[in-house]
Amino acid sequence: MPKLHIDFIGEAMQRRQMLLSTLALLGSGGAVAAGPGAPVAVYVVPLDDVPEALSATVAHALARQLGIRVRAGMRLPPLRIPVLPGTGQVAGEALLERAARASARLPGLRPATYRLFITARDINAQSGGFRYQFSMHSPNLRCSVVSMARLFELVDGEPRLTNRTGERMVKLAKRAVGELHLGWQRSTDPDDLMYAPLMGLEELDRIGNEHREEKPDEPAPDIQRKSRALIEV
Repeated sequence: MPKLHIDFIGEAMQRRQMLLSTLALLGSGGAVAAGPGAPVAVYVVPLDDVPEALSATVAHALARQLGIRVRAGMRLPPLRIPVLPGTGQVAGEALLERAARASARLPGLRPATYRLFITARDINAQSGGFRYQFSMHSPNLRCSVVSMARLFELVDGEPRLTNRTGERMVKLAKRAVGELHLGWQRSTDPDDLMYAPLMGLEELDRIGNEHREEKPDEPAPDIQRKSRALIEV
């Protein structure tokens, strides 16, 4: 992956305003954010390589679209995360374990609160069964991590935080919270937010931003099988 350049102060705030305008267009579901007295349902927590402004933007979008209380946490300190040999990728299982431990004292954190971590690192399972993973989940820890490493658009050969990056980020975050916290089922509808399996950025860009639960007797859409390597999210 190309070297990532993010200015954590000035440029990040400007990008946050750009992303806010994009994320506002994604909130077509009509959900209303829960009031300030509601329990924190989800925490969005950036690792040390992600601006806090970005996690706050994602938290705002999730709260408005899902109608639950979502709070943005402060950036975590650097964590010792093992790198998988010969890949440059970090082990997602170890990342989740260490991030969960480092964020255990977040204000208002309850046993039912779900934590969503955001990192710019490329992640993969320790087994190395996939080329990469957009996200990984630990139901036991009630945590997920979304990797931005493959969500950036290349501008003059350099990865940049663009509107499309924001759209991709929110889709993956919403999928994680929907499935692991709200109990949404994965879908066979290629236009549904919860469509699975995702096999790359092309499909991530194609799926919609809304989910409709399929009824048990509802016929599955006719989906052409792909022969490419499976990238499961």
